[in-house]
Amino acid sequence: MSRTIKFIFLIGLILSLALSACGSPAPTEAPATVAPAATEAPVAATEAPVGEVALTITGSVASEQAWTEAEVKAMNAISVESTNKNGEKATYTGVLFSDLLALAQPNADATTVVFVADDGFTAEIGLADLTACADCIVSFRDNGGFSTVLPGQPGKLQVKGVVEIQVVAGTAAPVEPPANPNIILATTTSTQDSGLLDVLVPMFEEQTGYTVQTIAVGTGEALKMGEEGNADVLLVHAPSSEVTFMDSGFGTDRFLVMHNDFIIVGPADDPAGIKDLGPKDAFIAIYNAAVPFVSRGDDSGTHKKEISFWDKAGLDPRTEKPEWFIETGQGMGASLTVASEKGAYILTDRATYLANKDNLQLEILLEGDNALLNVYHVITVNAEKWPAVNSEGALAFAKFIIDPATQAVIADFGMDKFGQPLFYPDADKTDADLGL
Repeated sequence: MSRTIKFIFLIGLILSLALSACGSPAPTEAPATVAPAATEAPVAATEAPVGEVALTITGSVASEQAWTEAEVKAMNAISVESTNKNGEKATYTGVLFSDLLALAQPNADATTVVFVADDGFTAEIGLADLTACADCIVSFRDNGGFSTVLPGQPGKLQVKGVVEIQVVAGTAAPVEPPANPNIILATTTSTQDSGLLDVLVPMFEEQTGYTVQTIAVGTGEALKMGEEGNADVLLVHAPSSEVTFMDSGFGTDRFLVMHNDFIIVGPADDPAGIKDLGPKDAFIAIYNAAVPFVSRGDDSGTHKKEISFWDKAGLDPRTEKPEWFIETGQGMGASLTVASEKGAYILTDRATYLANKDNLQLEILLEGDNALLNVYHVITVNAEKWPAVNSEGALAFAKFIIDPATQAVIADFGMDKFGQPLFYPDADKTDADLGL
């Protein structure tokens, strides 16, 4: 082989080796130890959520919580109606506090919840009261963020821009009394004699710091106290008279609270034979039999109802004053006692009768007619007519008594002793629903 040929062969071999090296893949490396993104494990529950935290639950809980605004809004939401600080009703949407607290699992020693706003403002409420509230929510604000909406609770608990919910252990701090802590409640004797106010008033005072002076009189007298500015709030049961009161400008707010019914009770032997009769025919039978009948004669709601039945019957023993017609001028409990002593018939509300039944020789003889419905409203007295009226306290009481938590107490009142409620809550209804 010539030297020239050898040189060309050598050059070709070198070029071939160079081209082979450029086209070959790099040596294979050991597999990576990190799994592909698609199979990564979920983020641990203790890690902060992606995005800016907008709401937290801290303190005496098993699991502190931190959520972005989007995460809260993705939860199960409800809409509730509440009255704002200006007395205006509005509908709010948000997540129940009870649902949020359930996720955090408050400790056994937790007693109090403190709301913390983005401006540093704080307000507190009992943990039991908050979790029992069926429509207390963290509401979604139109401009972002959250506020507390607690229907029936004091205005100071309506916190705008809430960012933290602190759960506190130990004894709750006492409620700070309002600037004007005294309110006068004028109400019918049936709410007092039945024992209902003995339950509700202490609840209201403990929750709000107000002190209630209860004056139990007939509805007519209670309305008169309102007309004269001598009461702040009324709890009464004479719808037609209440409408006149409102139309005359004496009241500011009027809310449906509850109902029970009227019944006619009397001697077990029923000398007038009123069983199975309607109210009008029963009053006619009592009149014709000239048997003892006790009337409260006090312009109360019960007395007004009695008068309506005498009027429908076309009879007026109040003017005739027959010997068998007995006017007591007293409340329901006292009048029932008189009727029992005299062996007389009497129209009464069921609650007061049941509360006193063990001490009476009277039986239910007429019940269940639609005309016997007994409806209660709460009314705030107009502070524009009477500047001395504690309008803030009156509205606080009105909101308290129609709050779902209070309505639940009303629904259970009497069940343990009588096997039936003495009143039926109606705050979620309208007058039209009850046929008024």
